Amino acid sequence: MKPAMKVGGMDRYSENFLNINTDLTQIKASVLIIGVGPQTDGVAAHNTVLHLVDEYDATQIGTINSEELFDLSDERPQVSLDDLGNRTIEWPDASFWHLSKEKLSTSTAAPLTDTGDGDILFFTSPEPHFKWMKIAEAINHVATKTQIEKIILLSSFDGPVPYDKQAPILVTSGASANDAENPAHDFARNIADLTAASFTTPKYQGGATFTMALGTLLRNKGFMVATINAIAPFYVQNSGSPHAIDALLSAFDNLYGTNTPRYDLDEEMLALRTRLENARNEDSTFDTFINALDSQFLTWQENFMQTVKEPELKTEDILADVEALFNDDQPS
Repeated sequence: MKPAMKVGGMDRYSENFLNINTDLTQIKASVLIIGVGPQTDGVAAHNTVLHLVDEYDATQIGTINSEELFDLSDERPQVSLDDLGNRTIEWPDASFWHLSKEKLSTSTAAPLTDTGDGDILFFTSPEPHFKWMKIAEAINHVATKTQIEKIILLSSFDGPVPYDKQAPILVTSGASANDAENPAHDFARNIADLTAASFTTPKYQGGATFTMALGTLLRNKGFMVATINAIAPFYVQNSGSPHAIDALLSAFDNLYGTNTPRYDLDEEMLALRTRLENARNEDSTFDTFINALDSQFLTWQENFMQTVKEPELKTEDILADVEALFNDDQPS
C-alpha cells in the first residue's frame, strides 16, 4: 500500500485508486456513516445516505476510481440527455462526503453523545464487485486522518412486517459476544436505546455481503463499529425498500435531533400503500396474510429473530401473487 502524500493541501493516497480533494487533517469528524448498495439488502442503505447527502447539502470530498471497483457490464453506467440533447454518461460512484454539524439545524444538542460535537462523514457506493479489502484500507485511511473512532453501517433485510407500520430497527455490535468489555457494545446499545431498537451481537453465518465484510475489516482495524438494520416487508422487496429507507432516516433523526424531510419518499410510500390496499381488496388470501402479520406483529417485535409461523397460509403462493402484482405495469 502506498503511503499518503499531501500535495497542495490535498490528500493523495494510493494513486489512481482513492482521490481526495481536501485536506483531511482539517476535518474534525466524530463518526463515519456507511451505506452501500444496491442489492437486496443494500438498496435502502445506499439510498438513505444519498437522501441525507442531498437534503443537508453535504460536500463531496473524495471518490474511489469506478473502474477499479465494478464490473460495468453488471453495474452499468447510466445514459442521459442534457437540455441540448447531448448524451452524457453517469458512472457508478463510490464517494466520501463531509457534513458539517451546523448544517443539520438541530434545535437541541445531538442526543448521540458518543459522537461528540464533531462533523459527520458519509461513504456510499453501489456494492463493489472487486477490491473489497483495498476499499476497507481506503476507508481506514480517511477515518484515521479525520480522527474518527466510531463507524455506523446502514443495512436492511426482509422480515414479516406489516406495510402500514414503520419498519423495526435492529442494532448489531461489531464486537464479539464473548468480548463483553468491548466499548463497541456500549456504542451499539446507546444507538439501540435512542432508536427504540433491539440490540444483538453478530449471529449470522454464511455468504457475506460487502457491508458484513467491511464491518469486520474495520473492527479489526480498531474502530468501534455498529450496524443499524431496518427490517422491511419481505413481500414488497422489489419496490425499492421505501419502508427501510424511512426507518433508517428516522434512526438518523433520533440520533441527531433532526427532522429530515421526506417529500418524495412519502409520496412513494403512499402510492405503494394504495397498491397494497387494492391488492388486499382483490385477493382474499393476501388479505388473510396481512391480517395474520398485523395480529402477530407485537409478539414478533419482542423477538424478531423468530419467524412468524402460520401453517394455514401458503406463503409461496402469496409471494408469487405479490410479485406478479408489482411486475405488472398496469394499475391494479
